[in-house]
Amino acid sequence: MNKQQLITQLQTYGLQWLEPELEVVGRRGGAGPSDHRAITVDDTTIMVPTFNNSAAQSPYTATPESSTGCATLRFHDRVIASISIPKRPRFYDLATADGTPYWKIALLHSRDVLATTVLQTCIRYNDATTSCQFCAIGQSLEAGRTISRKTPAQLAEVAEAAVRLDGVSQMVMTTGTPNSSDRGAAYLTECARAVKARVNLPTQVQCEPPDDFIWFERMRAAGIENLGMHIETVDSEVRNRVMPGKSSVPLSYYLMHFRRQ
Repeated sequence: MNKQQLITQLQTYGLQWLEPELEVVGRRGGAGPSDHRAITVDDTTIMVPTFNNSAAQSPYTATPESSTGCATLRFHDRVIASISIPKRPRFYDLATADGTPYWKIALLHSRDVLATTVLQTCIRYNDATTSCQFCAIGQSLEAGRTISRKTPAQLAEVAEAAVRLDGVSQMVMTTGTPNSSDRGAAYLTECARAVKARVNLPTQVQCEPPDDFIWFERMRAAGIENLGMHIETVDSEVRNRVMPGKSSVPLSYYLMHFRRQ
């Protein structure tokens, strides 16, 4: 099995940790990054399911070596590789002046990516007629593993510490959809501007397409390098069935305007 096949297998079946008492970097349930943890195979870092039901049944197991940052990877009982695992980032041990732990504001995703959901609530989440069937944005909030709104100042503070202490090299900010026509683009713009004023960190943001596409230019002006749009699928039947709220705007509308950009 070559490296790419192994990576595909691990991301499909997940990975059992044989020493669950050893602290790992990750989060069970809720909005991403969750149910996965980062591992490095040779020089490639990937996110692998470790906390869900499929991982508990995986033929792949790992025995971590707490002192080295490495783990022995087995397929059933056969040793097939040595993998490395990221240590708990040092910025996780810090807190804001009001006592909010940094890890409730942003998490390490992969080896060097800082990830956060700036608004942990969504107008669609508890509405059966509009909610996306795959979404778990409210679970981590209900479990007390995050806060509902990360302020621009908090995000800038955590980003600076993550770069300084742990070598984070990029940031991803996503959001639940607020009850506003910009669909969260305005708040992401505000957050990104605050982070960029504090630390030079390449940033991607993700949100639903705003009603007014002028927000694309405003996000660019705030220093955002990449934008991911939560259209989810180009199959209209799937959109209607799985995400009825988002499908209220025809996909053709977005595609027409994206082609003009």
